[in-house]
Amino acid sequence: MFQGLTFDYSSASVLITGGTSGIGRAIAEAYLNAGAAVHITGRKAQLSDYEASDTLSACAYTQLDVTDLAALQQLAATLNKLDILVANAGGTLMNEWEPEGFDESIMIHLNSVYHLSAACKGLLAASEFPGGASIMGIASMTSYFGSRFTPAYGPAKAGLVQMMKTLGICWGELGIRANAVAAGLVHSNLTSFTFEHMPDLVKDTLGRQGIKRSGQPEDIAAAVLFLTSPAASWITGQTLPVDGGFSVGM
Repeated sequence: MFQGLTFDYSSASVLITGGTSGIGRAIAEAYLNAGAAVHITGRKAQLSDYEASDTLSACAYTQLDVTDLAALQQLAATLNKLDILVANAGGTLMNEWEPEGFDESIMIHLNSVYHLSAACKGLLAASEFPGGASIMGIASMTSYFGSRFTPAYGPAKAGLVQMMKTLGICWGELGIRANAVAAGLVHSNLTSFTFEHMPDLVKDTLGRQGIKRSGQPEDIAAAVLFLTSPAASWITGQTLPVDGGFSVGM
């Protein structure tokens, strides 16, 4: 899937929340292509309800509302083995400036990551995957920069960066690594409105980047697979910006 690079995940069991489209789908397909057993979640009743169901047909599927703490616990209880947890589910809400919307976004993008990670802690600690088990978060440029459009999403993603540091320190002795990828401007369902209706923002973003193109979901997937691989066995608590150089530009 990645030019000049291959991974072997034939012994790995992977859980990806929000794995049915966009970045989550690319991550799921990458792990499948590398031989992993992949379990994905989504909000619809069944996998066949998604356009990507053909390429993801080899995945196990669970309908999941990540704001439902009992459902997170139940999902973890159904798993017999887990080596890698990718907490990808999310999306900006239109009403984040309202109290209910703010709280919901924090729950989706921060609280749920902790609660699912904690529920899967025992499974991850029992992993025998080379290099250790992994928790992966999907962060954002709003982890570092303020945005008028994301008063909750941004702070939640900033909290996610700090959470990976904390889990990396506290759970490392259990053989669990925790890292994140901070995605730049990537073509996905989440950013479709931006590309279609905010050309000036896209132009300004690309102008600040060193690499003058927008990202693809596969760019994020490649970084995720590296960080959960044995090649990254001494990396934990880190967030890797995958952004074309946006975060270092002016």
